[in-house]
Amino acid sequence: MIFLQVVCLLIVLVFFVLLVSSIFGISLDSKHAKQRWEALPHVSLLLAARNEEKLILRSLKSIEKLDYPKDKLDVLIGDDQSSDNTKKIIEDFIKDKNNFRLFEINENLGNGRGKANVLAHLAHKARGAIYLITDVDVKLPNNWVKSFVGVFTPKVGIVSGTTMCEVRPDIEAFKKAKFLTKLFSKMQAIDWLHFMGYIKAFANHGISCTSVGNNMAVRAKAYWQTGGYEKIPFSITEDYKLFEEVTKRGWAWRNLANADTLGQAYFLSNFYEMLHQRKRWLIGAQDLPWNWKFMLGIYGLFYPILIVLMLTNFTLAMFFWGIKFFLQVIFITQLVQKVDIKQWKWYDYVLYELYLFGNTVVSALYFLWPGKSVWKGRVYNKKNTIA
Repeated sequence: MIFLQVVCLLIVLVFFVLLVSSIFGISLDSKHAKQRWEALPHVSLLLAARNEEKLILRSLKSIEKLDYPKDKLDVLIGDDQSSDNTKKIIEDFIKDKNNFRLFEINENLGNGRGKANVLAHLAHKARGAIYLITDVDVKLPNNWVKSFVGVFTPKVGIVSGTTMCEVRPDIEAFKKAKFLTKLFSKMQAIDWLHFMGYIKAFANHGISCTSVGNNMAVRAKAYWQTGGYEKIPFSITEDYKLFEEVTKRGWAWRNLANADTLGQAYFLSNFYEMLHQRKRWLIGAQDLPWNWKFMLGIYGLFYPILIVLMLTNFTLAMFFWGIKFFLQVIFITQLVQKVDIKQWKWYDYVLYELYLFGNTVVSALYFLWPGKSVWKGRVYNKKNTIA
């Protein structure tokens, strides 16, 4: 029993060291050199769409409003065998927009599968010096393109922004949603910003991790040096594989967290759908470097250890939980300031901590469950492949 307590205490200590390091990291001044273009470069925005009839217009409208010359911004949309009205909605929206193009994706290109396959096809159609990549459930800020382009100094090959769930999406379905649905969306908003913040915090420490597949950009030259997604080994986390292949070739990377690069995703409508998403992420995490696997393991073990300590020393467990909550609130409030959104109330953080406790435990159990992960009609297995 004493040995178990010692092990638990050591893991908790490492957890607090990582959390304090994250707080310090997010507070670091991470301003990077800006690229002063004589003329703005031609860029291509790549968008993979599959059965997104409910959200596609939200994304397309935000793309149309991007503050970037239309003659220097190509928007390439790949319809990935949608079985709903996605294709028709896109066609109607882009019919009078010359810089938007739609392509039907019906075949696999090399190693490409799923989203990676769509991006592989679109890259061959792209004319830009920089490829911007987002998802159809993400609403983009007006200065998104210019902000990314501005950090592409000559040695930078890949740049990633921060994404969170939109707190109050301005669509009819959300306006009619019940209280618990709106609360669920708020918890997801805090959750996304919280964990995206760790990527930014450790990036400020110089520890690389990944680009975020729904909010990123890659230099065309760097992309093609990898051979493109048709040559890169397939992974559910196609964003990390591209990040890995680009950086191993000597290209520098950047991670941004500010209002001008903040992507706002639409929240998942139910907990079961979220479990599938988390299982897919955990499957993809098998490709991450050992240092990030170690950190994810430490973060994931905190709540199981807390439960063990509750059974052996309840007072000590509550003390540790209180410290964790206090440090976590400091960390998230720093992030809120960086991306310039409205601060949440104190009780939102209390509710979020309870949400995080339950979500972490249930997601871990669901990942260990022998079933497969289903996402957008495709089944993924634990070998990080489409079944």
